[in-house]
Amino acid sequence: MLIYVDVNMAEINYNEIFDLMDRAKDIFKENKTVAGVYKVRKVAFVGDTHGALDVTQYVFNEIFDKVDLLVFLGDYVDREPQLGIENLMLILQKFLENRDKIVILRGNHESPITNMYYGFYDEVSVKFGDEKVYEKFKEFFSYMPYVAIVNNYFCVHGGLPGKVTNDSQMSLAIHSIDEVLSLPYPDIEPSDPTAFQLLWNDPREGLDDFGFLPNIRGEGTYYYGEKIVKEFLDSTGYSGIIRGHEAVDGFRIDMNKKVITVFSSRYHGQSAGVLLMDENKIKRIYLHLDGSISSFDGL
Repeated sequence: MLIYVDVNMAEINYNEIFDLMDRAKDIFKENKTVAGVYKVRKVAFVGDTHGALDVTQYVFNEIFDKVDLLVFLGDYVDREPQLGIENLMLILQKFLENRDKIVILRGNHESPITNMYYGFYDEVSVKFGDEKVYEKFKEFFSYMPYVAIVNNYFCVHGGLPGKVTNDSQMSLAIHSIDEVLSLPYPDIEPSDPTAFQLLWNDPREGLDDFGFLPNIRGEGTYYYGEKIVKEFLDSTGYSGIIRGHEAVDGFRIDMNKKVITVFSSRYHGQSAGVLLMDENKIKRIYLHLDGSISSFDGL
């Protein structure tokens, strides 16, 4: 069963929060847009938590000591419950204690484009009443990396970006990790279209004739199909893509198991998921709405 442990923000002043962010930012700046390339035996992947502090606590209490690496795929704030600050602070505290064992990636909600309107700005205002605290978070988020390579999987919040060609068609924008490394950094929104799409794009089956199609999420966002996934994996040699971003029932598997979506919040009325990988073995852990937990082997 999940057990929620209360964290009283009244006991944490913003100077302590600023210190956590400054220390984590210094680490992020060492690698910039790509957190690193990792080869480990046991790894856990956590998708969007959106303030689900109980899920994050479960991961650290029950999973963290059993794996060699823990990867967070972004979206730590916004939505319900409004515990984004507590959620992020716990992750940062653990990260600073175990920097070689935790990867923190940026999500599309680590941006003022979204968190001004989906709860985080209001949460900061209510808990601190000081605009400079939100401004500090906004700056900090811009230093988070977009991508990590873990056991030959491309790990990202959203997915593959496209670009407009001379004939007004869309083509794959990146064919190597070097193109991610060359992205502008830091980037508040981000304003760079490739970086923006890494955080926002979604995979969709059945797009083979198009490659990319406009996404209902809004201007500058796209769906990418199996043709694009194959082109990217062929050019990079990666085994697949592990990402978050979509509110699914724990997991969704696309493109002949080449794209794995992990969602680790329950605000949407479904289960939260945590993906475990032990060499070639995969396990899906479901944290259900009633607090119960179940697991299944394979995808």
